[in-house]
Amino acid sequence: MSMQYEQLFEKIRPAIDSKIAEFHHYQYNAITAEELWRYCIEKKWRKKKIEQLRLHEVISTIFSVSPSDIVSFNQVEFLQSNNWFGEVNTEELQLLLGPVRT
Repeated sequence: MSMQYEQLFEKIRPAIDSKIAEFHHYQYNAITAEELWRYCIEKKWRKKKIEQLRLHEVISTIFSVSPSDIVSFNQVEFLQSNNWFGEVNTEELQLLLGPVRT
């Protein structure tokens, strides 16, 4: 996280903590403040510069995030980053994906 994002994170920490408390109220205890913040940075604000973000936009974005938004984002990130055939060698891949020989 860049220094500017860290400074903004600390500045709006009460709003983030409030949203995390809401998640916990609805039994989404696994979502952390850092996950919420990462979701906002990488998904909601990925095309914006931090200097262009207004404080009320940042707070509004945080309060509009649902637990399912973060869960979906994490699932997509996992699926995109996972090497599905990392433990399979070339011969095994050829057997699995090659044409069926009769």
